[in-house]
Amino acid sequence: MEADGLALMLARANEFKEGDLETGGTRDGEERMEARSALSGVRLGNLGPTALVDDGVSEALASSLDRELAVGLSRLTVAKLKARLLGPKGAAWASHHSPGLSSEAIAAAVKLMTNDELSALSLSLFNPLPGGGVTIGSRGHFGSRIQPNSPGDDEEEILLTIMEGLSYGCGDVLIGVNPASDDVETIARLEELLRWVRDRLALPTRYCVLSDIIKQAAARERAAVEVAFQSLAGTSAALRGMVGLDAVEILELAREFPGLYFETGQGSEVAGGNAAGVDMVTLESRTYGLARYLRRETGAWTIVNDVSGFIGPEVFRTEEQLLRACLEDIVMAKLHGLPAGLDVCSTFHMGIEPAALKRLTGLVVEKAAPAYLMAIAGNADPMLGLMTTSFREHPAYRERTGRAVATPMLKRFTELGVVGPGGGLANGRPRADSLYAAYVKARGEVRSFEALRREGEKKLGELAGRGFDLGYGHGPGFASPPEMEERMGSIYRNARAALYSSIREEVLRDASPGCVRVRTTAADREEYLSTPRSGEELRPVDAARVASLYTTRPEVLLVISDGLNANAVNENLRSFLPPLKRMLLESGWSTGATDVVVENGRVRAGYHAGELTGARLVVHLIGERPGTGLDTMSAYLTYGYDEADRPRWSTSLEHSRTTAVCGINRGARDPADGAVEVSRLAGRIFKERRSGVRLSGGSPPFDHAR
Repeated sequence: MEADGLALMLARANEFKEGDLETGGTRDGEERMEARSALSGVRLGNLGPTALVDDGVSEALASSLDRELAVGLSRLTVAKLKARLLGPKGAAWASHHSPGLSSEAIAAAVKLMTNDELSALSLSLFNPLPGGGVTIGSRGHFGSRIQPNSPGDDEEEILLTIMEGLSYGCGDVLIGVNPASDDVETIARLEELLRWVRDRLALPTRYCVLSDIIKQAAARERAAVEVAFQSLAGTSAALRGMVGLDAVEILELAREFPGLYFETGQGSEVAGGNAAGVDMVTLESRTYGLARYLRRETGAWTIVNDVSGFIGPEVFRTEEQLLRACLEDIVMAKLHGLPAGLDVCSTFHMGIEPAALKRLTGLVVEKAAPAYLMAIAGNADPMLGLMTTSFREHPAYRERTGRAVATPMLKRFTELGVVGPGGGLANGRPRADSLYAAYVKARGEVRSFEALRREGEKKLGELAGRGFDLGYGHGPGFASPPEMEERMGSIYRNARAALYSSIREEVLRDASPGCVRVRTTAADREEYLSTPRSGEELRPVDAARVASLYTTRPEVLLVISDGLNANAVNENLRSFLPPLKRMLLESGWSTGATDVVVENGRVRAGYHAGELTGARLVVHLIGERPGTGLDTMSAYLTYGYDEADRPRWSTSLEHSRTTAVCGINRGARDPADGAVEVSRLAGRIFKERRSGVRLSGGSPPFDHAR
């Protein structure tokens, strides 16, 4: 069978999700049944990695297969593989044969399974990490990754959030921060903070700053970096788009670290335009195959985390689609022999309400048996702008499933008084303020424990006053207190309103007089939200207007887009743009006389404006991340010429060539400070004549929801 025909069959065999439409999938139930019927008879030997994509990821997947096992399985049909997996000895069979199963074969078998079959299989498969007692990924384990994000990378916010998480028995798998500012200096600073928390409280867990593997390698010169982080993808084009590296190059860096933490999630390749015609389920399986390859080649401590729901309605639109993706992904990860967790999350523009996401998370915990879930303060991440699992939900899930945190951490929680003799949270357990006092005492503080506890209590109260869900405790059954339920509802309503906001004329009059307002090809806001590509290119009539703006190419072109949150532009532009222009001019770089303001614009719309004007550097300001409780703007800096001074502008330009400054808002990175940072980065970019991962110090990981 030719690759195109096989790819179409695999796409149509999926249970429908919105993202499938980009790769040949169909809403037609009868067509999907026909495709599954045809796929049932395909032999595994015809489903090798290079059958669909001939790239570096496929080469890595092929090299990691157990050749002898693969040959023995090659004549097995997909239907027979499904039967073996679901048979009475399916788990034992999978444990022995999974090293010989290609990622494409695993994906094909999953496509033939119902949700109940996926659940039954997942509940039988476990891939424990080494150790005694309850280990990460074992049958009796249910753990968590504390995600103590801060909109401004504030160490106090991060520290107290960790303490809150520990007070609920969270954090046995990892304490992992997503940095808002992803420069090497910040990464090293946060790595040290996490190390201090781990070591001073003697916590038998690991820590990680979720940057990218390039910058973490650079940060090792300044701090102890224990676990490398990297988002993975199912094609080489998608990997290069994220981090500028292919599989073998990631491997070379991965060899330097004792631990590896990978994140994946259906739809990133589709959203980024790098799917190579392959469907989301198959690509997701290939990411687990890549993780298997990297673990096998390095021998490092390795876990994966599937971030389901992070992108938006162009990938998943309903609770049912998100549930299906979680079940598919956890089964595929387990069949690759990996200990796998889930971040059952939803962006605010997906439209899944907070209560619905909580119900869905409970279903996933019971039906999929993930090794761990995310754990944050409240249900809305204050930096990423998404909804996920709160600290206070974890004790309830442990009780409901009869599973426990890893034995070493359970022992330490018992010593700290967080956990009682029965394994549940202890009555009168230390809260975040007491754990803060213990941490500061371990740092060598001479003040009394009670004085430090009161200090922690005061700090928690100040953070609560700024909107953090810290120190509020819980209701019966670890439910959120009523005021926190109302807060979450308010965040959701405000985020939904922000999605449909627009940049106000008076803001532009003050910050960017004489700008030109243009639109992308999106017909309306709904198309923009559901079809990202419609927001990546200016409509022809406006492209012609922008192309005629300059007879001499500007050194710096300023582009302003509403993105997902025009309120963020309205809130921050007046304080950000005028000082930025002044600093750029003082540094000798001329800005164009006319800024380009884009309605329904995404990051690539800035690339299109750069192509039309020939600008050397585009600074693209976009409103982002509704739902953080803050109106957050980001700046994307892209240098549009290569080493030979040839223009490389294109709407398909790899995002890894762009440097981002995120989290610009009045509650974290003040707009005036953000302008200073963007001006400083512009100086480095002009000096080195490059941006993105090739710029010294690197560039942030890219959020494909933008």
